[in-house]
Amino acid sequence: MPSSKLRRDRLGFSFLAVFAAVIVCTLVVSGVRFAATDALADADVRLEQAQGGEQRALLFPDAGSFEKVSAPDIEGLQSVYQADTGGYIFEVSSDGYAGPVTLMVGIDSTGVVGVQVVSHSETDGIGTNALTEDYLGSFAGTATDMGVTIEDASGDAAHVDGVSGATFTSTAVIEDVNIAIEAYQSLGGN
Repeated sequence: MPSSKLRRDRLGFSFLAVFAAVIVCTLVVSGVRFAATDALADADVRLEQAQGGEQRALLFPDAGSFEKVSAPDIEGLQSVYQADTGGYIFEVSSDGYAGPVTLMVGIDSTGVVGVQVVSHSETDGIGTNALTEDYLGSFAGTATDMGVTIEDASGDAAHVDGVSGATFTSTAVIEDVNIAIEAYQSLGGN
């Protein structure tokens, strides 16, 4: 009988050892997951800043912070941020020649303050000619009481020039600016 008791004791000890190992592993995994959740949240904030925070700061350099606000339901409007200085930044997207042209458009009570490229698939040296700082800079100062068009000016849209050879991309930029203006108006601007 002593060997039967010895086997039971060893079996009991083995069971306790396995149980203790499972508990330790569970605690380690839970701790890693808890730490990883915080690390992932921090990484998400850093990624969001890298993807747009610097561009927002270029549009409103005097702003200390930007808060994401509820976006009106407008086709092509991706997101809206409000600067602590009062201006808004609209991330907008419309189709260019080779795919979506996504821009950030800054607007405050004085009108369009600037336009930044977020992403595009346009052809280098052709479509990208409508995504240069010079062309996008031409929208600064645009009033927000009406839209813009490359067609002849009308009572509800001001004329802006397109870029020769980059008509699709110019049209996408103009559509993006118009989406931002519409969103600004929906939020109570002008």
